[in-house]
Amino acid sequence: MTLAASAANPSTWTDAHLHVWDSAVLSPPWLAQAPQFAGKFDLARYHAEGGTRGGLVFVEADMAQADRRREAELFAQWGDASGLPWASVAGIEPGLGINDEACLAQIAMVGRVRGVTGARRVLHGADIPFSTERFIVDLHRLGSHRLAFDFCIRWTDLAVLEGVLERVEGAKFVLDHLGNPPMHAGWASAECVEWQRLLARIARHAHIAVKWSAMFENAGRALTVDEVRPWFEWCLTCFGPSRMIWGSNWPVCFSNARLTDWIDVCAKLGGELTPDEQAAIFSENARVVYRVGSSGFIG
Repeated sequence: MTLAASAANPSTWTDAHLHVWDSAVLSPPWLAQAPQFAGKFDLARYHAEGGTRGGLVFVEADMAQADRRREAELFAQWGDASGLPWASVAGIEPGLGINDEACLAQIAMVGRVRGVTGARRVLHGADIPFSTERFIVDLHRLGSHRLAFDFCIRWTDLAVLEGVLERVEGAKFVLDHLGNPPMHAGWASAECVEWQRLLARIARHAHIAVKWSAMFENAGRALTVDEVRPWFEWCLTCFGPSRMIWGSNWPVCFSNARLTDWIDVCAKLGGELTPDEQAAIFSENARVVYRVGSSGFIG
């Protein structure tokens, strides 16, 4: 019997945003600019640093296009070896190519790997248009295969995302990292007020959830409970506990902080919620959106 997730027991949490790799086996191109992440960042290291044990959602790490199937296959191997319920979000690029064939080929090659229940394309690192007709058609295609799509964007792109959500229904979407809010500017800043406005508009669309993750990365340091609280509470107000999903973003967020620091902050804030709300945010929502523990592909 699986225990309901509770804030007081992080071992019951499902980590909905976990990156793992071994650069001796498969290496993302961006490691050249971030050598501190070269090496083995595997599940043994994640758990040694305090990682949760209720379930796992492996998230693609912006591998080269030719390596994305291999990454998904490694996720399957590592997920099976973990003995935990797991799923994976694979690197699939909507908007690539000029017709359906490019997306269908990616789904056939990557999306059919066992355990793949979601797709992601990192959109915040460059000016990649994601409101084009080709991108919209491909999002519909992913949805028809029950592949959730993670939007990893800048907060300044939230208005564009709102337009996309109005055009694509019948699919499940997740906004990564609270929309990467302007944390350096501060809660009282004009930028934060605009982020709040845009996030509230996004949340009006019932087919998108928000991932509570990467706050330390966006701030550039560890944060206290009081510093995290207003951002968390605004997301909770907008999306409600049924559409918030907890994730670590390990190891990317933890160059200047510890994973256990993030878990402790989230446990304290989550502990103020009802037991059902805790179970939803720390596990059940991720399990539903990503079909954690399923075989993956649905044709």
